[in-house]
Amino acid sequence: MKQKNIQWNNKVAKYSLLASAALTMLNACGKDEEDPNDPDINETDINPDISLSAPINNIALREFDLNNDGIMDVVVGIDNYTSSYQLPTDINNSYVEGVNGTELLTQEETFTFNSVYYGPISYTEVVVKPLAEGNTIGPSQDIWDDYGFLGITGVYYGENVRVGQFLGQDKYVGLRIQTAGNTHYAWMRLSLSNDGSTVTVKEYAYRETPFTPINAGDK
Repeated sequence: MKQKNIQWNNKVAKYSLLASAALTMLNACGKDEEDPNDPDINETDINPDISLSAPINNIALREFDLNNDGIMDVVVGIDNYTSSYQLPTDINNSYVEGVNGTELLTQEETFTFNSVYYGPISYTEVVVKPLAEGNTIGPSQDIWDDYGFLGITGVYYGENVRVGQFLGQDKYVGLRIQTAGNTHYAWMRLSLSNDGSTVTVKEYAYRETPFTPINAGDK
């Protein structure tokens, strides 16, 4: 009987060692799954998403404090202009504006508008550069501005107009934020409806370490 107790105790000890090892492995795996993010990146998933729709002959906008320092960094806005004077007009404009020193990656886009009074006229507008997930945002980029159009679309004095790279797209905006004399790189993900009437802000993130690039979508 005594011998049986010894054998049973040995079995329990072996089982306990195996269970402890398995638990250690599970905890290690669980830690990776629970905290996969870069600790240097502060990401905010907006839930629910913030959607802004263009009111007729008015504007809707929202400010965002990306680094949670109490100072607003970015304004996302959308407006509408509707008129039936002479020729029909119903056009939506959406944009991103950097405030308090914040700038965004932009590019220029030229389009031709067929004016009934002056004929074809070419315009060049500053539009927000659309970034895909993984695109780098950092000091190597040099086309920065404090304002850019996401989209301009609709009928303008009887002519169809469509400008901007976010129309019907879900893309990233590259940003650089000024904090205490330091430059921090950030991104914001948003989408714009195909008709330009609704812009939706989904998430954003910034890197804590100044003067260090961040990739669009990094968390």
